[in-house]
Amino acid sequence: MEKQTITLADQELASRLASRKHFLKDVDQLINWKRINKVLDKVEIRRTSVAGRDAFSAEVMFRIMLIQSWYKLSDYQMEEQLYYNNIFLWFCHLSLENPVPDHSTISRWRSRFSNQGIYQKLLQEINHQLSKHNIKVTEGVIVDAILVESHARPRKKEIIETEPVGDEEIPEHPSFQTTELRVEESKDTDARWLKKGKKSI
Repeated sequence: MEKQTITLADQELASRLASRKHFLKDVDQLINWKRINKVLDKVEIRRTSVAGRDAFSAEVMFRIMLIQSWYKLSDYQMEEQLYYNNIFLWFCHLSLENPVPDHSTISRWRSRFSNQGIYQKLLQEINHQLSKHNIKVTEGVIVDAILVESHARPRKKEIIETEPVGDEEIPEHPSFQTTELRVEESKDTDARWLKKGKKSI
């Protein structure tokens, strides 16, 4: 399948996100996507009577499933997020001006990956790659996760502001929540942790 055409709106979004820190941006840079795509290229693509081939690539759909795993989102929730969560769109290589996969498409692709025996293989490969950077991502709801460099130093507390993931009801005058992070002393000056709520994992 050909990649979606990059529009002016997509370029503007990429420009706005360039200076922003985010968990997905960090992880995207750490993953060797060439290795992932060597496996994804073997996925059988079924033809349909309506649109010829699937409208979305195997890589796009796998990126969607990674987000679902890390943020603990159902297929319905993921579809909803793709309509208004710009960082999710960016990570999944989806355009602001093109349709996004619906819940049934996501479900169909997951079954395809599982039936062809590559879903768990790919997840293991992702975890293996991230472990080389001393990073471990576990399943769960991530409100605002960031990768933090760790150096040997006493314990301290940090207060950061976190934004809702998108499912919450937003009040007329929204206010930010504060999350207390505890940074643990580390003997490894090159170590990294994924900060997740009040936990370091």
